[in-house]
Amino acid sequence: MNFKVFCMAALLLAGCSKDPADVEGGGGETTDWGDQPALPVVNGEAAFTLNAADDYVNVMGTTNPRLPNFPALKVKPGIVRGYVADLSGKPLEGAYIGVRSTAVGGSYSGASDETDANGYYEITIPWGATDFYAAGYTIDYGEGRAVMSLHAADGKLGSFPSVDGLVKNFVLLSYGVYNKDLVSQKPRDQTNYAGGCLYISYNVGDPTSIFDPPNYLPENSEIQVTLTPDGPGLYGTNKKFVINKKISFQNSSVLIMNVPVGRYTLSAKMKDGTSLLMKAVGRYSGIYPYFGLIPAEATGSAKLLFTPESQSGNSMTMANRGNWGAISIKVDRPQ
Repeated sequence: MNFKVFCMAALLLAGCSKDPADVEGGGGETTDWGDQPALPVVNGEAAFTLNAADDYVNVMGTTNPRLPNFPALKVKPGIVRGYVADLSGKPLEGAYIGVRSTAVGGSYSGASDETDANGYYEITIPWGATDFYAAGYTIDYGEGRAVMSLHAADGKLGSFPSVDGLVKNFVLLSYGVYNKDLVSQKPRDQTNYAGGCLYISYNVGDPTSIFDPPNYLPENSEIQVTLTPDGPGLYGTNKKFVINKKISFQNSSVLIMNVPVGRYTLSAKMKDGTSLLMKAVGRYSGIYPYFGLIPAEATGSAKLLFTPESQSGNSMTMANRGNWGAISIKVDRPQ
């Protein structure tokens, strides 16, 4: 069902019902966020060596950053509520949370809310089996704005009976795994990760063929792709990533995933030091002026900002699903 349709239904069938008394000390609850743990330190350098058969790398592995402490809330029947914060424990105002319920017969109805200055949201749930259809937040990113998915703090997003109510907190991640079960099934799916993604492709030369352009990369050669932070990223991350990839007819690309959100300089060269020509290609090429490879064609190095998969707004961004698209970059030997 179209999201706009059930969002309209939300206005008719359900609504937000924030009661400040419920979160201002009533019933033993409090809006005090208290002391927060120190931010995870993400700096230094990580190097990866990929063989001919390796076609992807998750640069941050499967370890998630530690999460902030949230104020305590009690479950209220018929209500879903909670807090949204960044990784440092700062409440996020304006985050969008949407739920929808399925009644007998398969009809949907939905309701939503945006967090207030304390990061709090509260939604009266339409009757039925309920799940979250959206959880998004927009950040300033480079010269533009980017919509990011929110991560359920407990890692769970299954359906629940509307009458029971639920407390669900969300956090904005810059890297990490949304669902380890899904990652084990689909490790090449960049939407399973909170970090950014790029896709490096190339042609492999064949000296035995009459068609062997000089810009193709030689079989059994090696390229080195480096991501160097241009200053601290979201939450102060400042880690450099070096990916060494052996070139072979076995595959002609490598997917680099789960890179902490930030601004980078991307460089690409042969093992012998020869700088490679990089060119933005694919579905995002030339669409967004502030994202992707900048400039769109460069030799040796260029600036890189990850590209949002969707810019349609917080209300259309799914929870626990990465909203960064894979930036496609073709590399060639310069002529």
